[in-house]
Amino acid sequence: MTEPLFVELLAFCSIICVILLIKIKSDADYNVSSTLMASIVAHAAVLNLVDCLCFIFYESSYPVLNLFLNSVYFVVGLLLTFSWYQFAMSSLCKSLWGKQWLRVLSAVPLLVTLSTIACSFWTGWLFSLDENGFYCRGPYFIFQMLVCGLYLFIPSSISFIRIFMKRFYSDRSINLAFSSIVVLPLAAMFLQMRVLPGTPSISIGLTICILLIFLNIQSERISVDSLTGLNNRSHLNRFLDSKVQHIRKDRQLFLFMLDVDKFKDINENFGRLQGDIVLQIVGEALKSVCGRLGHFIARYGSDEFAVVAELNDFSDALYLRRNILMILTKNCEHLKFPLRLSIGYTLWNRGRDSIPDYISRAEKQLIADKRSKSLERAVP
Repeated sequence: MTEPLFVELLAFCSIICVILLIKIKSDADYNVSSTLMASIVAHAAVLNLVDCLCFIFYESSYPVLNLFLNSVYFVVGLLLTFSWYQFAMSSLCKSLWGKQWLRVLSAVPLLVTLSTIACSFWTGWLFSLDENGFYCRGPYFIFQMLVCGLYLFIPSSISFIRIFMKRFYSDRSINLAFSSIVVLPLAAMFLQMRVLPGTPSISIGLTICILLIFLNIQSERISVDSLTGLNNRSHLNRFLDSKVQHIRKDRQLFLFMLDVDKFKDINENFGRLQGDIVLQIVGEALKSVCGRLGHFIARYGSDEFAVVAELNDFSDALYLRRNILMILTKNCEHLKFPLRLSIGYTLWNRGRDSIPDYISRAEKQLIADKRSKSLERAVP
């Protein structure tokens, strides 16, 4: 009863991969990264199909067919992990991966293993047929697994280290995904080799892994807040990461953090729909003041917004702050309640700041502005 179940699972995994492949191929923003991702998904689809055929023809009267299918499985599995390695390294280390010597060096284990697979038809190094004509693993089968594991482990290790490095703050989510994604395939390899031999653990684990990668990439690519039409927090992080490296020498980079005062009370007293309208009004005010000047605007959180602006000095920053508050006051005259913003801003310190420090300092200024207004209202 288990074999039909395994066949169904593998067929289902193949269908998932085909659907993902169609989605990637039909993407309007198809590029080199998409090509590598498509290669991963295509290899996974073939791997699942071959694994499915291995189960179907396991007790076939044609043992050579079984041997051939297993050799194809080895080749496709190896190419899949190498495609993943290329995709991850090109995403994580764009400048380094552009060097031809590294790409050639990375392909050496692949070529050696492919040669070993070819030789195994005569030597039995990785696989062979027993006296009954059934497939069995060769004495150097572990070599194939180690090479595949190497292609998975290297990008995962780089991603894990970068999680704790401030200069890769904007890529934190993708580094988390790449560092954790290796766990599932390696666990599946261990299960299939040691705990549950004869089960399609590797194929199923890799399919789940690929699905998670695809979903993570799609999530990262969504950079616009649907309610306000502004950039979202992920896009802000990516923008800052790039912008701090290209600040004009005659300008200063300011980060403004804005927050709607008593937003929770607005939601509770007037309803969440009214709260959404408030956020849209704030978004339109920011577009009106900052958008026409070319400043970067984002919705940072629930009722928080961020503006990144290249200005001459603090007097320009103060002037921008006043303009935002003035336009907001004008735009919310029709509301039945007062709408106020708290605004904090800070300057990027070249050569000393990290992006987390920069954002944290702006948030502290925002909190200070809120507290000062609370004290003003408390004074009789």
